[in-house]
Amino acid sequence: MSSRPATPPPEGAALRLAHYETMLEDVPVGLLLLDRALQPLWFNVEAARACAVWNHGERKAAALRVREAFALPPGLANACLALAADHAAGSEATAQPRVVSDHARGLHARIKLHTPGGPGTPPAFHIQLDYRRPRGDRHRPLSPGAVALLARLSEREREVAMRVREGMRTAEIAAELRRSPLTIKTQLAAIFAKLSVRGRTRVAALLNR
Repeated sequence: MSSRPATPPPEGAALRLAHYETMLEDVPVGLLLLDRALQPLWFNVEAARACAVWNHGERKAAALRVREAFALPPGLANACLALAADHAAGSEATAQPRVVSDHARGLHARIKLHTPGGPGTPPAFHIQLDYRRPRGDRHRPLSPGAVALLARLSEREREVAMRVREGMRTAEIAAELRRSPLTIKTQLAAIFAKLSVRGRTRVAALLNR
């Protein structure tokens, strides 16, 4: 008579939430959740870093402890308020996300209003933040500190890191360097480990200081 392994008991909601938050910390995009009063319910470090650059500029943001210094940029707050006003008026426009960009600094935000409990429940704002330096910075000189960081990498890793600095995505880097996206992802993981960072946004910030 064959025996089947016992089914593990279901994890509690709190434990699953802890796992979700850990996974979301590692995604290469900023994620920010606000309540209807625009108070942060949760955000990952990429969101904190993008907001710091939005509020203070790249150079000052690089010196901050971005989690502790978190503040919602006024432009994003205004977009949320406009979205909430449309929601209160019953406008169908709230079904579409609002996009706010600061093209000069490569900052972009996608804001969507959600009412997870259905009509009549307080809305919340889901915000995705992307921080990519403009492609025009391709020939910006490297600082001595950036050169020292690049020296820790192999030649092929430096090629990838320099394109991350320019704001290129994985598929774009793979196409330009004629490598597979999987190879680029593997090289990105090596870059993160050697530079002691958790995402490509931080790589770009370090190489652009």
